[in-house]
Amino acid sequence: MSRQKKNKNIEIEEKTEEKMSEQVELESLQTEIDLARVELERTRKEIADKKAEIEATAKRDISQQEMNVIEKQITNSVKNDALKQKIEKQKAYDNQMVTGRFMNRRAPGQPVKLPYHKYADDPIKWYQFEDNKIYTIPRGFADQINGGDETNPCYYTPKFIQKDVAMDPDQPESQIHSVDTSNKKYAFTPTNF
Repeated sequence: MSRQKKNKNIEIEEKTEEKMSEQVELESLQTEIDLARVELERTRKEIADKKAEIEATAKRDISQQEMNVIEKQITNSVKNDALKQKIEKQKAYDNQMVTGRFMNRRAPGQPVKLPYHKYADDPIKWYQFEDNKIYTIPRGFADQINGGDETNPCYYTPKFIQKDVAMDPDQPESQIHSVDTSNKKYAFTPTNF
């Protein structure tokens, strides 16, 4: 029976050691939890401070000069949007295909190769034309071929008309009175309307 007492004592000692090790482990876990709580509180305080700082800067007074700049930016944005819409509408109009007869007034009967590039995002396209033949081209290119004035300078040979007044050496000015743009090199006459 004495052996059973020894075994019981050993078992009791092992259980006591297990309880002690569990207590040490619990205490270390409790310490880690406490450190995590302290860290969490510190983080919460930092977040609250940042929120207060953001609210304080957002509620500052805006000067009249800053208001003028803001209004100007909004106005420019609206103008840019309107201009983009206008350009898109004009681009859609210019990309419509029209059929017409090409005429080479510069050298009748001779073929000619002309480039078309109206908008920055469009590729350059080359068109080969023969005199007095019918072609289908974009409306913008037809307008370019038929254009030729000061507001739409395209394919024409300008003639400079001089002023009748003699030039004064004390006040040098241009002797050009006007520019004749009626001498157009090419023509594109529509046949489908």
